[in-house]
Amino acid sequence: MKFYHQFCSYNRQLAFIAIFLTIAFFIGCSQKTSAPETAQTTSLSGTITEFDDHGNAVTDLEIAPFKERGWKLGDTFEAMFATGQKIQIKFVENYGDVPEGEYLGRFSTSSKRFKIAINMGNIAKTLELSSLSKVMLQKVEPTSAD
Repeated sequence: MKFYHQFCSYNRQLAFIAIFLTIAFFIGCSQKTSAPETAQTTSLSGTITEFDDHGNAVTDLEIAPFKERGWKLGDTFEAMFATGQKIQIKFVENYGDVPEGEYLGRFSTSSKRFKIAINMGNIAKTLELSSLSKVMLQKVEPTSAD
């Protein structure tokens, strides 16, 4: 009888362990895994829809894709235009966050669209951009000071 009791106790322990491991396996498999970075997650393309009164390029880009990519204020992007021109812009909240004459990108407080601009300048004239042309943004990773 003692042997039978130990045998049943041992089987219950094994059954419990098997159930626990199965549940842990299914929970682990259901967890969302991070997708590897692709060109789609490290770049973003849009269209220049218009130019405002100051010559800033207003795009059709909204904040959601920036947040999805983990892009934030202070990041630097390379903006590539359909004309083949490439510039580096700083993602800022206000025009004055970069020195006069520097390129910047910010979200308009009124339209909530991403604007590409020059602080105290006219990017439309400077780069000879046209409305409805494509623009692609790619985050520039900071270089390490080794």
